[in-house]
Order: sequence, then structure tokens, then C-alpha cells
Amino acid sequence: MLKTKVKISNVTNLSEARYCAGMGVDYLSFPAGAVDPEKYQEITGWVAGPQFGISINDSNFSWNKYTVDFIETSLKDFFNQTDNTKYIIRLTPEEWTKQKENLLLRKDRITALDFNVSQLDTHSETILRESASHFEVLVTKTDSILLNHLLALPIAGISLAGNPESKPGLKEYPLAEILEQLEVE
Repeated sequence: MLKTKVKISNVTNLSEARYCAGMGVDYLSFPAGAVDPEKYQEITGWVAGPQFGISINDSNFSWNKYTVDFIETSLKDFFNQTDNTKYIIRLTPEEWTKQKENLLLRKDRITALDFNVSQLDTHSETILRESASHFEVLVTKTDSILLNHLLALPIAGISLAGNPESKPGLKEYPLAEILEQLEVE
């Protein structure tokens, strides 16, 4: 069990998906360009626990061959979608400020907002608090943002990125250190 919700993006292999699910992450997101529908189905068929989704970088991408709980995409590409699928939207604090009203109008289609924040300052923390009063908010963890600082904010959780295997079954887990820090003792 983890202290906060965790989304792992860029999952491309079964080893990483199983490790993350075993650690108790909430969301696994697979890059649609690197994981075809057959491989996605194979991996998600072996893993239980998290919600599964794909990450798209093109609003014209045909994702209907994937069985998903959510689509992860940019704010711009989200506004180009007309379906009823749930979305995790990657955005910046500035995009929130400009598009808050439009996001609130589409609240029923949004699973979470995933903020990319270069640094946690008073301005970005204010925006995170404001958006968290309306949505489940995740913050992309970067090297410059301390984990304890993130956990002290009134957000739902953090977002991390996976990395590819060097060979099938051979993989280093840079996520392991952070996930182990998040384990409830």
C-alpha cells in the first residue's frame, strides 16, 4: 500500500507493469505509439489492480482497439475529443489558469489532472490547491521537486514515468526508490 495515489506513464513491458501493480500503483499508462493493441492486451491480461490507459499525443489517433479505463493526453488534444471516455490530462499551471472554466464544463470526462510543474513556488501551489478542490490532481515528480514537499500538498498523488527494458526480463527500476519511499510501513 502506498501513501498516495501513483500514476506510472510510459509503461512498455510486462516486467514493469507487474512490478508497479505489485507495489500498489493506481494507474498504468502505456504509450500508444510504442505498445500496439495486441501487446497492450497481453500485458494488461497478466496484471491486476491498477486502472489501465494509453497515452496519446495526437487527437486523431485511433485508440478504439484498446480496452482502456482512461486516455492520457495533453490539454489541447483533450479538447479535440468528442467521445465519452475518461481522461487524465497533462497540463501546466498556466494552462489551468487559461482553461479552468472549459475543464469544469467537462468535469464528468476527467479522471485526473496531471500537472507538470517545473518548481513548486507560491503561484504553482495556489493553482494546485485550487484545481484539487474540483479534480483529482496528480503532480509529475521531477528531480527538482522533493517527494516530502509533494506529499504535504492537498493533491491526490504523483505521476512518474517508466523506462524500457534493455532486454526482455532485464531491467533497472529507477522507480523502485520512490515507490519504496511511498510504501506505508
